[in-house]
Amino acid sequence: MMKLSIGQVFLQPIVPVSFAVSFISLIGFFFFCIKTGFTKTDKQISWILTFASSLVCTVVSIPYFAQFCLHDFDMNLLSTDSNLHIAMVCFFISYLTLDLSLGSLYYKDRITVLTGWVHHPLYIGILFWLLRCRSSSFFTTSCLLELPTLILALGSFRERWRCDLLFASTFFVLRLVFHSYMIFALKRNHRLEILWLLAVAVFPLHLFWFYGKVLYRKKKNYFIKNCL
Repeated sequence: MMKLSIGQVFLQPIVPVSFAVSFISLIGFFFFCIKTGFTKTDKQISWILTFASSLVCTVVSIPYFAQFCLHDFDMNLLSTDSNLHIAMVCFFISYLTLDLSLGSLYYKDRITVLTGWVHHPLYIGILFWLLRCRSSSFFTTSCLLELPTLILALGSFRERWRCDLLFASTFFVLRLVFHSYMIFALKRNHRLEILWLLAVAVFPLHLFWFYGKVLYRKKKNYFIKNCL
């Protein structure tokens, strides 16, 4: 299948429409949460866009992920395009862009080099590449990996909504176990021969987050409980 140019990607009517709707919706939700007082601290504000993105990605992904599993992980399901799949990719690119731009204004100290300034441009590049390769269904199906982020975002808004066990278990199953499986499955069966290498490149970030969000926090809580 011939790869599209960036110009050809944007000539698809769904692309500019999706970007416009995504930017307007995310910006509107961001300032709504601030104006209504739902989020007050820098920490809470920094999770607004991530919550919105992870919620949409998780909900939309569920039927496609289920279909993928029920069809014995058929890679042909991850090699297609449709208006919905393209719109989801545009939505996530919009989120990544706004998280850096609005974040630079409202929660600059919470954007780290690795998880912000490296991670976001890297993912934007990968997502545009998927659009050019007409394989946006891969992203939509894989969006269930945003479920741990959704759980973490909820706990960042209110302490009573926090569930470390649920976050850790979903992160381990989806971001480590399933991701590891997909690396080998993509290498064997996906028509995009270098997609598995991109999955390999992203995997260390998941390991880093798992250590930082789960293992390090567990060690820290153990130290506080037993040593202080």
